[in-house]
Amino acid sequence: MEMNLSETTRTLLTTFILLILPWIVIVLGLVFNVTIAWFFYLTITWFGFGVVFFAILH
Repeated sequence: MEMNLSETTRTLLTTFILLILPWIVIVLGLVFNVTIAWFFYLTITWFGFGVVFFAILH
């Protein structure tokens, strides 16, 4: 299934999912005192891949 989005909407959506959402998850992990190392490892990896994919898409 393909979504037909305008260029602006697609850019905002990819920016939020790939770059902003990982930071929100990291901050929530710090606020709620999550001490599992894998949680932070995976969210930082998610952000790193997000930067790469965002650069590829734009």
